Amino acid sequence: MKINLLRPAIIKSLIQKEFKQTLRDKRMRFLLFGAPILMLVIFGYAVNTDITDVKMVILDRDKTKESRELISKFTASGYFSFYASVESPDKGIAFLDKGEADMYLHIPIDFRKNLLSGKSTNLQIILDGTDSNRASVIMAYINQMSFDISADYMFKKLRTTLLSRERGGIKLKEQLTLKERILFNPEAVSRNFFLPGMLGLIIAIITMVLTSMSVVKERESGTMDQIIVSPLRSIEFAAGKIIPLAIIGLIEITFISSIAILWFKVPFNGSFLFLLFSSIFYIMCTLAAGLYISTISETQQQAMLSTFLFLMPAYMLSGFIFPIYSMPEIFQYITLLNPIRYFVTIVRGIFLKGVGFSVLWQELLALTILGSGLVFLSVRRFNRRFE
Repeated sequence: MKINLLRPAIIKSLIQKEFKQTLRDKRMRFLLFGAPILMLVIFGYAVNTDITDVKMVILDRDKTKESRELISKFTASGYFSFYASVESPDKGIAFLDKGEADMYLHIPIDFRKNLLSGKSTNLQIILDGTDSNRASVIMAYINQMSFDISADYMFKKLRTTLLSRERGGIKLKEQLTLKERILFNPEAVSRNFFLPGMLGLIIAIITMVLTSMSVVKERESGTMDQIIVSPLRSIEFAAGKIIPLAIIGLIEITFISSIAILWFKVPFNGSFLFLLFSSIFYIMCTLAAGLYISTISETQQQAMLSTFLFLMPAYMLSGFIFPIYSMPEIFQYITLLNPIRYFVTIVRGIFLKGVGFSVLWQELLALTILGSGLVFLSVRRFNRRFE
C-alpha cells in the first residue's frame, strides 16, 4: 500500500506565500492588530457592570438625627450617592420617570420614634427597573445594608441595656463581626472578568475569518483551478493555509494578553506557557471550523456572513456574559458542543485563579475531542471540493 507523505519543502513554500499575502493586505493587517485593540478598549472602558454610583432621591419626613444617620450610611457605603431632596412622593417618582435617578427613598415621619421604641420601622424604596440586572444588584446592596443597619441598632440597644445592668455583675463582651473576602477578583472589577473572556472571542473571529476568506479568495481569483490540476495535494494545500494562521493565532494571544495585563492591569496568576499550550487545541477547533465554512461558501462575503452566523450563537452560549447554569436545560446541552465555552473557562482559570492542568484537564479533553471531530469533517469536505 502506497502512503503519500507530506512534502515539507512544498508546505514551507506555501506557508511563506500565505504570510506574505496576509501581511500585505491592509484589511487583514487591521483585522489582526486593529480589531483586537478596538474590542479590548470597548470592553475595557465602555462595558462596565460595576454599580458604584446609584443616584438617590430622598424624601425625609422625619428630619431627625437618626434619619440623617440613615442617609449617611447609604452614601458612605460607596454604592449610593445623594442626588436630590424632594417634598412629595410625586416629585420623587418624577425623577425616576425621567431617568435622572435610580432610587427613591421615603423616610416616614415616625422613623425615630419607632426606632427608639423598638417597633418595626418601614422604609419605602422604589427602584428604576428598566435594567433588571442593575435593579437586582441594587436591591442586593439595599438588603445587605438593611441587615447591617438593623444589626447596628440592635447592638447599640443591647449595649445600652447591658451597661445599665453593669452593677448587677453583667459584663459586656465584644460584639460579633463578620469579615467578607472575595477570592480571585477581590475588588469585584468587571473588567477583570470580561477581558480574559474576550481572548477566546477575538481569536475565534480572527482565525475563522482568515481561514474561510483565504481559501475562498483562491477560488474567486481563479487560482484554485490551477492548484487542483497541479501536483499539489489537498492535504498539503490545507496545511499551507492552516499552519501560518495557527502561528498568527498564537501571536495574537500573546499580543492581546499583554495588552490586558500591562495596560488594563488584569491580574495574571497562572502559567503563560500553559495558556499557549491550551490555545493550540482551541485554535485547532476554530481553524477547522473556518476551513469547513470555506467549503460551503462561494464568495468572501458568504464566508464572512457564515462565520458571524456561527460566532454569534457560539458567543451567546459560551458563558462569556450569561452564566450557562441559568440557561434552559436544552441550551446547556448545546453548549457542550461549543469550543468557546471551554476556552473561556480555561482562560479565566489561568488569569484569575492561577490553576493549571490538574483543574482544567476536562476542558482540554473536550477541546481535543471537538477539534479532532471538526478537523476530520472539514478536511473530508475540503478534499471533496479539492478533487
